[in-house]
Amino acid sequence: MKDSHLLPLLTLAKKGKIKGSVYISSKDLGKELGVSQQTASRWLKELESIGIIERDLVKGGQTITITEQGKNYLKTFFLDLCELFNKKNDELTIDGTIVSGIGEGKYYVSRPFYKRQFEEGLGFSPYPGTLNIKLTDETDILLRKFLDRYPSVILRSGTDEGRSFGNVRCYKALIDGKVEGAVIIPLRTHHPPNVVEIISPKNLKETLKKKDGELVRITIEV
Repeated sequence: MKDSHLLPLLTLAKKGKIKGSVYISSKDLGKELGVSQQTASRWLKELESIGIIERDLVKGGQTITITEQGKNYLKTFFLDLCELFNKKNDELTIDGTIVSGIGEGKYYVSRPFYKRQFEEGLGFSPYPGTLNIKLTDETDILLRKFLDRYPSVILRSGTDEGRSFGNVRCYKALIDGKVEGAVIIPLRTHHPPNVVEIISPKNLKETLKKKDGELVRITIEV
């Protein structure tokens, strides 16, 4: 994909909120981008030819949809920008709502070999349980994915009561700007990618005075 393709693609994404389709003529797109109708038309044909967009030509214009390949390109571009602007010791902030889990967090964080590593790596012993945060905004979900690019505190795997447990990556965090904690990302998890698990030395629901469905802000050290 050429560098010149990025501007029209971003413009189409903003108009269609990425997920929707956009009705626009080459003339109007060219006017918005400050280029001729011919240039805008050529860019659209090129984007279509490499599978970034799909076009349905109609009278007076065209309906344009960004393909999955196009969305993935934009996501990669977004993550690259995040990496460019996030330097060491910066913070990464994501928002989500509290959701109930199935109670497994209490069991896992209470394993002795994990507890010892929490204390050594994070500087605190966690309250027996995790707070699950569901991310719904696409930007927050991408930022969660971006977190994987940063080094973390690693909790090594172990066995307990005849069961084996995998590695866990941890990132120190501040919850709602006031409560110490950490985001934990187990190598083995039943949670979907848009659910984040948080631990803290305190009972987070009680300390934050919040319940399921309420918004929480997580500020992560990276």
